[in-house]
Amino acid sequence: MDVSSIKRKRYVYLFASAASFLVLGLVYAWSLFATPLATIYGWEMAAVKVTFTICMMSFCVGGLIGVRVLKKLGVRGAILLAATLLVCGFAGTALLAPRGIWALYLCYGVLIGCGTGLGYNVTIATVTLWFPDRTGFASGVMFMGFGLGSLTLGTLANTIIETAGIPTALAVVAATACVVFVLLSLFLKRAPDNIGELLGVEGKAAAKAGAKDAAAADGETGAEAGAQAKDAAATDGDTEAETRARATTDAEADQRRIFRDPAFYGYYLWAIIILGAGLAMIGTSKQGALELGIFDAFATTLVGIIPIVNGLSGLSMGVIYDKKGLRFSMILVASVAFVSCTILACAFRFGQAPLYVVGCLVLVTAYGSVAPLATGFARERYGQKRFPHHLAIVNTDIAGGSAFQQAVTSACAGASPAIYAAMAVFGGVALLTSIVFARFTKSKRE
Repeated sequence: MDVSSIKRKRYVYLFASAASFLVLGLVYAWSLFATPLATIYGWEMAAVKVTFTICMMSFCVGGLIGVRVLKKLGVRGAILLAATLLVCGFAGTALLAPRGIWALYLCYGVLIGCGTGLGYNVTIATVTLWFPDRTGFASGVMFMGFGLGSLTLGTLANTIIETAGIPTALAVVAATACVVFVLLSLFLKRAPDNIGELLGVEGKAAAKAGAKDAAAADGETGAEAGAQAKDAAATDGDTEAETRARATTDAEADQRRIFRDPAFYGYYLWAIIILGAGLAMIGTSKQGALELGIFDAFATTLVGIIPIVNGLSGLSMGVIYDKKGLRFSMILVASVAFVSCTILACAFRFGQAPLYVVGCLVLVTAYGSVAPLATGFARERYGQKRFPHHLAIVNTDIAGGSAFQQAVTSACAGASPAIYAAMAVFGGVALLTSIVFARFTKSKRE
C-alpha cells in the first residue's frame, strides 16, 4: 500500500467514524429520555437516575470486553456486536419498559452502556493506529462527534418524543444505530503493522533522537544538543515537542506494564478529578443557572452550548497534544480546571450569574480535553502492541470520575457553593499531579 493511498483511506475512516460517534454520543442525551420515562411509567426520578450510573459503569466494562472481541472477531465482528447491543438496548427499552424499571436498568443501563463502550474503544483503537503522526488530532475529531451526538441526534430524538412518543423515538434511534454501524463495519480496516514506517514517522524520530544523542556524546551541552534537535525538527516540519514525543520507541513502550507503572496512577488521579468536576457541572448546569437567577430560556441555551464546547475542546486539545506533547497538555488542562472551579465557587459565593456562565464554559473545555489525552497517554506510554487493551483500562477513568463526583456531591450535601469550592481544591491537586507527572516521565535526553 503506497503512502498516498494510506493518507486517503485514513481520512475516510476518520470522518466516517466521527459520524458514527454521533450515535454513541446519545449516551449523554440520557436526560432527554429520563423525564418522559419517569412520567409515563410513574417511576421515582431518583430511581431513574441510577440508570445513568449503571450506563457509565457498563461503558467501562464494554471497553474492556471490546479488547477480547477485537482479538477474536476482528474489527468487523466487534463493530457488529456493538451495533447488536445498541439496537437491543434501545429497542428493549421501548418494548420492555412497561414491565418495570428493571428493564430500564438492563436495556438502557447495561446493554446500551456496554455497546457504547465497546464501539467507542474498538473504533478509537482502530482508527488512531492509522494516525501515528497525528494521534491527538484523530481522537479529537472522533470525540467531537461523540460530544456533539447529544446535541444533534439528541435534538432529533427530543422532537420525536414530543410528537410521536418515547417508544417511537427509541425505535428510530435503534434503527439509526443499526444502519450506521453496519455500514461502518463493511469498510473500516486495521492499519498495516508497519504504518509508522510507511509514513516515515519512525525513521524520522529515530534519526532525530540519534542526532541529539550524538551531539551530546560529542561534548555539547544539553541546550546545544536540544537546539540541534530543534533545528532538525524544523527542517522536517515538526516541532521540538513532536520530536521528543516520538523519541521513545514502541519497543521501549511495549515493555512497560501499566499496573506497575507509577505514571499510570498519576495520570488516573489527574483524570478522575477533572472528569468528576466536569460531570458535577454538566449534571447540574441548568439547575445552577436557575439558582443564580438566570432566565429559564438562557439556562436552556447554556445546556445546549455545553455539548458544542465539549466536542470542540476535544478536537482543539488533540491538536495541542500533537504539537506540544502530553506533559504540557496535562498541565494546561489541570490549570484550566482549577481556574474554572474557582470561578464557579466565586459565582455562588458572590451570586454572580455571568461568572457562572464563564465558569461552566471554561470547565467543559477541560472536561472535553481528557478523552483525546487518554488516547495519547495509552499510545505514547505503552506503545502500539496492546494499545486497545491499555486504552480500555485508561478509559475506566470515566467510572472513577463519576464515583468521585458523587462522593464530593454527597459530602457537600448537594450544596453548589461547597461542591465547587471542594472541586477547586481538588483542581489544585490535579495541577500539582500533572506537574509531578511531567517531571517523573521526562526522559534523560530531555
